[in-house]
Amino acid sequence: MNKDKKRMMKGYRLDTKDDFVFYLYQLICRCYKMLKKQDLYLDRLSAYLSEVQSKNVIIATDKIDIPYNDYTDFLALLSHVETGLLNIIGDLQDSSLSYYKFRNIVAKRKKKGILHFEVSDISEEVLDILKRFNSHRNFQNHIPESLITSEAKLMDTGKLTEIELNPCAIWFHEFCTLEFVDDMYQSYKDMNRQAYIVFNSMKVDIECLLGHKFVIIDIPIKVSRGIEHLAPVKLAADIQGLH
Repeated sequence: MNKDKKRMMKGYRLDTKDDFVFYLYQLICRCYKMLKKQDLYLDRLSAYLSEVQSKNVIIATDKIDIPYNDYTDFLALLSHVETGLLNIIGDLQDSSLSYYKFRNIVAKRKKKGILHFEVSDISEEVLDILKRFNSHRNFQNHIPESLITSEAKLMDTGKLTEIELNPCAIWFHEFCTLEFVDDMYQSYKDMNRQAYIVFNSMKVDIECLLGHKFVIIDIPIKVSRGIEHLAPVKLAADIQGLH
């Protein structure tokens, strides 16, 4: 594929009503799968918290120690889904597939009077969530220097222990409190709630475009997924210049 063709395929043009429908369809399918996976991991974490708490009924969560690896295992699963949801919902980069970008395009074209079909308005609540997800997405996808300025500040005020530069001691926690893990659960549970609000907004949009109710059905497939399903990913990587 030549460079001009690759450049044209880096972004998806939203010209016709069918283009908008297809774009929304792609957002909904991806978001739906991510939410189902997040639901599963949150249920597992909730069951874990309940089990540990039931064995320590009279002990406060900040006094119950659990293996730190249990926390990091749940964190790895949930943060993977979190990254996907933040991107599919809150990314605003030109060539990114996201609902915030979609709604931004709709808003601009409505303002200019060049949107020639009806797309429902979104609530202030949904718009606030999109902005919040965009901020979280930008924060998550880089390591901000504010992390070390904050650490330095806390050391200066005696709220964190001073470090020794040499020898360099790298600390690995063996345990953490159940309160620490529950805080992670509550944070992801709230994100899940907000993501569902946005997901429902996507469905309202596509129903407005289609002019009828949009139905989602789960279809289990017995046949194993093979490497041929990676073809779109490999082609997209080639278009982005990753090969």
